[in-house]
Amino acid sequence: MDVLGYFKLNEQPFRIGPDPRFLYFSDQVKEALAKCEYMARERIGPIYIYGPIGSGKTSIIRRLHERLSTEDNYNLALLISPNIKSANSFLRIIMESFDIKTERSYDQSLKNFEVFLTEQYKAKKTPLLLVDEAQNMNRDTLRLVHYLLNFETATLKLLQIILVGQEELTSKILRYKELASRMFPIAIFPMSVLELRNMIEFRWVVAGGKQEPPFDEEGYKVIFTYSKGLPRDAVKICDEVLRDLLFKKKTKATASDIEQIAKELNLSA
Repeated sequence: MDVLGYFKLNEQPFRIGPDPRFLYFSDQVKEALAKCEYMARERIGPIYIYGPIGSGKTSIIRRLHERLSTEDNYNLALLISPNIKSANSFLRIIMESFDIKTERSYDQSLKNFEVFLTEQYKAKKTPLLLVDEAQNMNRDTLRLVHYLLNFETATLKLLQIILVGQEELTSKILRYKELASRMFPIAIFPMSVLELRNMIEFRWVVAGGKQEPPFDEEGYKVIFTYSKGLPRDAVKICDEVLRDLLFKKKTKATASDIEQIAKELNLSA
């Protein structure tokens, strides 16, 4: 018997991945999504979302992409930013994502992009560029972002941009004062004990769990202690706990069981 059969689940509740269905709407997640939607809808300005590794930033941007892609007035491009060195290469990737013809000349490509934005504005569509792992961007690619923000009318931006990355992204943007002055930051922090417990229980229900998850009060505290409130590490612990319980033919994990598993995952209290 596998984990699903043993715990009577429809799917794995603790798989690491950005599946928007498993995104728990904590207060800060709700606030981040609401800000992004409002600013995109009103075309107010660009946003950068930052936080520690494993804090759920990618899940947030995927959820935003999923939600807005159902609306006809948005034209979305989601990029996972590699370590691109040149602004020209980054511009070509952006344009290809929006299905815009690129040119050999960088300046001509920019002109094509401007024509596209103008046409989108006339068609009452909002182009929205979402860039994940944006901490990999360098000065040249950030300079391109700054340049693209110049495409605007007297009252609104023709292109909405949301950058998402680790805390290093903040440092890069703040060092580029001209860009920092135009962007609005959103910080994502580790979860509290209660938020982490609610997140675990939420994922359990989404996966089809009818009974309570196999953790008691002390178990949740241990998960929080070793994950430090970061959803990804908490999910890793829970995933290993389910396999351990299946192997031992147990239905509840003790605090010591969870602590041992967390240590085996090289997590520290």
